[in-house]
Formats: sequence, C-alpha cells, structure tokens
Amino acid sequence: MTYMTEPRADQSVSMPSAAEAPSSLSMGTYRLLRMGTRPIVFQGEELGMAMSFTPDWPYWFEINLFRATDGTFPVAIKQYFVSEYQKNLATAEATHSLSAAFDFIEHFDPAQYIPLTTRVSAAPATAAEMGAAAMDLKAQVEAMRSHYRGLVGEFMHEIDAA
Repeated sequence: MTYMTEPRADQSVSMPSAAEAPSSLSMGTYRLLRMGTRPIVFQGEELGMAMSFTPDWPYWFEINLFRATDGTFPVAIKQYFVSEYQKNLATAEATHSLSAAFDFIEHFDPAQYIPLTTRVSAAPATAAEMGAAAMDLKAQVEAMRSHYRGLVGEFMHEIDAA
C-alpha cells in the first residue's frame, strides 16, 4: 500500500535523539493530501508517526508530524478503511508552531467523517426505529472518537519520550 505522506524519493527519516542536531536528518519532499483543497507540498523531515491499526476494526488512523524547512510544522491525519468499497480520507494543516500542531492533532474530530450506514427507506419509520438508528450512530461516533483519542495519547507519549 502506498501511503499519502511517503517522500517522493526513497528517504527514511528517523526520530532524532536529543543529542542529534537537526542537520543530521535527511530532508525529503512531501505532499500531504487534503480533501476539497490543494495538497500541502514542502521540503522537510518527519518528526513522528503513529498508526492505530487493529485487525478487528474496519478502519484505522495515521498521524504524521513534520518540520518543514520554512519553519512550519505540517500535520497529516489519515483514516484508512479495510473495505475496498470505502474511500480513505486525509486532512492536513501546516501549522506555525509545534504547539499549534499538537492542538490540531488533539482537536481533530474524526466523527465528522463517519459514513452513514443506516438506510433511510421511503416507507415511514416509527419513532422507535429512528431512535434505534440515532443510538447506533451515537455509538459509532463515540467508538471512533475513543479509537482516535487512544492514538493521540500514544503519539503524544512517544513524542515526549523522544
């Protein structure tokens, strides 16, 4: 599978230790896809990445944090689906500071991309049927938010530990 944030050339970027100077990292050209607008293209290095893949879940998230040569901190948040019938989703933002990048990651709401799986028929639905559908959707929203929050916690822990 080709990931949306892979450098155009074969360049691996590792997380620097506190003793390493930023110049020791190899730079790459990245293109972060965004839905409904132009991608973010920049030269820079990847500072961190976390993925929430779990075999039993129908989707997973990936978070990537970069430092661009222009001083911005681009962030990519992607949602991948196991089903070939669902389209993978991506959003990205070039933030002005590391703190703003962390805010973008923490305040992203994955529930905005929940696919509506409940079928609305032409036949009138009873109040009980509509209530059941609403409760199902609410459970999906909470499960997706919880799944994403777990990844954010893991990502922030790894960044703090580096």
